[in-house]
Amino acid sequence: MPAYYFAMEGYNVGDKHDPAIDTLITIQYQKIDLTSGEPLGELTILKEWENSEKSIVTTFYNQFFKPELPVTHFIPVGMSLDYEYEMLISKFKKYNLPAITSHQLYYQRPRFDLRPVIILLNDGRFTGARLDSFSPKKFDASHMKKWYENKEFKKIEHYIREETEAFLKLLQYLNKYKTRLGITKKEGPASQKPAQTTPPSRAEKALPTHPKSQATAMQTTKKPAYSRTPTPQKSSAQILKAQPQSPKKSPARTTSAGQRSVPLNQFRKHTPTKKNAGIRG
Repeated sequence: MPAYYFAMEGYNVGDKHDPAIDTLITIQYQKIDLTSGEPLGELTILKEWENSEKSIVTTFYNQFFKPELPVTHFIPVGMSLDYEYEMLISKFKKYNLPAITSHQLYYQRPRFDLRPVIILLNDGRFTGARLDSFSPKKFDASHMKKWYENKEFKKIEHYIREETEAFLKLLQYLNKYKTRLGITKKEGPASQKPAQTTPPSRAEKALPTHPKSQATAMQTTKKPAYSRTPTPQKSSAQILKAQPQSPKKSPARTTSAGQRSVPLNQFRKHTPTKKNAGIRG
């Protein structure tokens, strides 16, 4: 999309500028690269004193505002473009050109106005937020009225070229060192990110279906062995039969069935001996 440095100079009869009644002196524009601020063409200055106000307005309209041209055909880049836009609305209407509304200019056409950036650089103050405060520009437009009345057109043209150069140098500087602000473009929303190509691992999917660990499973298998523990109500014969199987063979199993005997300590507390029989504690 072609971007153009764009500005106008007007002559005001009263104390303040009014685009509805001001005389349009010049229209200046220059094609630039908006990503770097570098010029891509020569500066064009349409001068009222060489032709007429109607002539320069019509020339500018035919080049950039014909109905068949897309709105992106001309993207203005400048400083405080409100004056220029209101001047276009007034002059197109004055010379019976196809009318253009403020809604079409402000809402339907892209533009880049450096004024808010200058206000930010000026610590948020509107007073003093001028191009000459932050660029090599030496003069402001306060001399324009006097120059026009005295027909000092060379000074007007010199001022326009100096203003254009100062604006482009500031734009180039801001583009070159914008990364020093420490502000970077954030990532796009999740809907713009590429879809995940690597499927999730099967181990993660399998976790909910196996809540028990291996140690828990081993304890579960050992539970039946502990359930065979004899209860106090069982007889001594049942206790012997209910003894759990151990890896090593007990001495009772290595002897024959006729020689099998019960250890003394198994029944000593239950069977009184002849020596202490009948003694009560």
